[in-house]
Amino acid sequence: MENFINKTALADMLGISIRTLELWVARRGFPAPRHVSGSRLAFFRVSEVEDWLERELASDLGTGGAQ
Repeated sequence: MENFINKTALADMLGISIRTLELWVARRGFPAPRHVSGSRLAFFRVSEVEDWLERELASDLGTGGAQ
């Protein structure tokens, strides 16, 4: 079974603001949240977030960005 996390909890976990998280989704290819049908609720799939973070880290390390 997939694990999901809400926007506030994910932003807290990543140490960023909700606005930054929204910008990452809009501009950096961050996985979009899944919306609950008939509701304004939205959740991120944890496995997609982990995959994105791994790719970002690998690309930063590959170009000498993050150490």
